[in-house]
Amino acid sequence: MTLTLQEIIKINDILISQLSIPQDEFENYLDIIGEYIDKTFFEQDAIIEKLVEFSEKSGRKLDVKFWNKSLIVLSDEHIRDYLINCKSALEQALFKNKETFKYYIFTEIKSIVRFYLNKSYTYPALFNYETLYDIKSAEFHQQNESFKYLFTVFDKITYIARHLHDKYVKKEKTDLNEVSLKFYADFPINIKFLAKDDKMFLILQTSIEKITTSRAWHYIRKLRNNIEHDFSNPSSRYNITFSLQLLFIIIGRIMLILRKTLKSDLEMHYFFKSVM
Repeated sequence: MTLTLQEIIKINDILISQLSIPQDEFENYLDIIGEYIDKTFFEQDAIIEKLVEFSEKSGRKLDVKFWNKSLIVLSDEHIRDYLINCKSALEQALFKNKETFKYYIFTEIKSIVRFYLNKSYTYPALFNYETLYDIKSAEFHQQNESFKYLFTVFDKITYIARHLHDKYVKKEKTDLNEVSLKFYADFPINIKFLAKDDKMFLILQTSIEKITTSRAWHYIRKLRNNIEHDFSNPSSRYNITFSLQLLFIIIGRIMLILRKTLKSDLEMHYFFKSVM
């Protein structure tokens, strides 16, 4: 079956409206959401091409190359529909049931994501994609602040994995303030010991590789570096609402991958006790 956005909208409506969903049905919905996000954002470039164009129109020229231009015509409204509906489906998948991503070691990660989601419904600048903001506006800073804080998830989750690996596998204490780690290179290998089994680790590893070799990831990294290091022209107007939503979708997809491939919170608890 070829998945469409309408299927994701239907699943989102079910997750919102039904108080109780059988576990096997719920798991199937999560797999469908994950598969659709992979195909839409990491295996195809049409939406990312449009986001690069949108960034250029809103003050940020990013050097993201596309070897084969997409022939799909997408309006800003189409982009909004893809991003908002995938964002909503992921939110329901991750937060409808508090047990869905219940990991003691990732409590801060889940809190950061929840904080962004709460803000995204409160501050107009985080859902209004039509208005361009100058650098003196509160909205400009709300967007940049939200993007940079949400992006810290990649560093935090990578250092958590390294800390746990050093403590429970290497059985030594490392000063991580002196260590430079990258999510795409260091996280999978350091979290491997907490995977359910070798098969699940391979799924985790290949899934993260698909994400971090995609144009979506390249775009988000470029934008992050632009916000951190480049000069914001006072005569330009900016808006990164779409990019914030894409960043959440990437993080949310990774959370679903971890949920599927890592030991449960209880299994981790007993494992940590057994190796101490």
